[in-house]
Amino acid sequence: MKGDIADNPMNSGTSKSRYRRQKFTIPNRLNIALTVLVISLSVWCLYYTANTDSVVGKISAAILFSFIMQTGFSLLHEAEHNKLHRSQRVNDILGFLLATLFPASYRLLKEAHLNHHKMNRSDAELVDYYTSSDNRTVKTILYYSLISGLIWMAAPVMTLLVALLPSRLVDQKSDRKHASATDKYMPFIQRAGARNVTRETVTVLIIWIFLWNALHLDWLSLSLCYAAFAFSWSSQQYIYHVRTPRHLIEGAYDLSLFAPLQWLYLNFNFHLQHHRAVNVPWIYMHNMNTTPPERKYLSTYLKLWCPPQSVEKAWPVEFQRRGTLTPKSTESVISEY
Repeated sequence: MKGDIADNPMNSGTSKSRYRRQKFTIPNRLNIALTVLVISLSVWCLYYTANTDSVVGKISAAILFSFIMQTGFSLLHEAEHNKLHRSQRVNDILGFLLATLFPASYRLLKEAHLNHHKMNRSDAELVDYYTSSDNRTVKTILYYSLISGLIWMAAPVMTLLVALLPSRLVDQKSDRKHASATDKYMPFIQRAGARNVTRETVTVLIIWIFLWNALHLDWLSLSLCYAAFAFSWSSQQYIYHVRTPRHLIEGAYDLSLFAPLQWLYLNFNFHLQHHRAVNVPWIYMHNMNTTPPERKYLSTYLKLWCPPQSVEKAWPVEFQRRGTLTPKSTESVISEY
């Protein structure tokens, strides 16, 4: 397998020592092949759902679409970390094509995800807990809305909003002393660039107009496929972080998953290892730990549907820490972003 070398950020003490200085090869050809396969199968599912008269066939194709798109998101995730292909240009083209099926602006998704790595388990991302100042009912409704599909819906909606708003409004700096919720997320939108998002959005719309006419799509079948994906993806996005420690890096889970699904998800279930070593390509992620994860995927998914808890009771302030868990002078070092 030919590819390029990805630097390995130093891993935490739970990883094998031989990975601390090892270089990892990006599987360029494999990633291209998987991207083409995922896009082809996803488009076929959309076509079949729109053109079959079988209700069972429509539902089956929509469910299949939701699983294939999970692989697509895992590949998109690699592109967001610049490890889908050794060439930055090819990496971004593949990422854009995958984001088009999401559908959303690739640059916006990329900056949003990189922002997540800077804000993981901070108050801004603490959807699974409520504080003494939160309205518990509102927080609970928001939480269930997010894991049921709202988090997916935010991607195309945000893409359209950024594309339609005048760039000067998006790019202007806030001079308010106290940052609002919007101010906290505006920097990553500005890093994506309003004009860049607009150009991508126009291109995405052109591609979708072509697909709509070429595949004879309709709103009902399209809604069915994306409703299945939105629910599946949104809930499984939070499974890796809900009820985890309030730590920037350690606030994630490695989950034990049925082997075929693990490979379908491209080792995305090794999410704690990803947060510890963000630049390691997916194909090596399952070897980053000395022992297989004990926490089960299904049981964790079921617990996901429990309502938000009080953060003061779950994580008293003396047990909350945002820095590294081990001193930098020791042999093992937590990865930096």
